[in-house]
This record gives sequence, C-alpha cells and structure tokens, in this order.
Amino acid sequence: MEIFIKKLTSVDIERQLELPNDTRREDFPFNGSRDIEIPIKFGHDGVEVDVHCFCRDGRIAFTRGWLEIARNLRLNAGDIVALRKEDHNRYKMTVRSGSA
Repeated sequence: MEIFIKKLTSVDIERQLELPNDTRREDFPFNGSRDIEIPIKFGHDGVEVDVHCFCRDGRIAFTRGWLEIARNLRLNAGDIVALRKEDHNRYKMTVRSGSA
C-alpha cells in the first residue's frame, strides 16, 4: 500500500523530509507516541535504515536516518519519492529522477 508520493525540495534533502499534508498518521505505528523509528528499505540492493519519524501539530516528518537515505541515493530537488508499506510494519522507498 502506497503511503505517499512527494516531489522533493532542497529543504527535504538538506534538513528533513516533511510528508505531504494528506499523509495519514494511521499508516505509521505511532500507538499514542509522537516519535517513532521505522525501518525503510531503499535502493536496488535493499539497504535498510531506521528512520526517525515524528508527528507534531498534524504534520509528519522524517529526520534522523532520512539524510542517510538522501545522500546514499544522491537525491536532488525535483526527484520524486514514494513510500510503500510492506508486511510487518516494514516500509520501502522508491525514487524517480525529476530530470527524467
């Protein structure tokens, strides 16, 4: 199940990834907490990184771990990322180049 698709900005790449406004909190295992870590797989080799995810005032963002993914995939402003939920609260991120 796809959770979101987002065209990246420079802030997304340099600081944190703010998820689109229509991203549902229920798609993440917050269980009453505002801060969690979720495992996200990415890339062709399926590397997995624990990403810190927080929800404040209805906004959801990825911080720690996200920048590692952005650097590893050499993401640029304009690239498009999609996050999909897999089994057992695991997540997979795919990327499309914005220049393609």
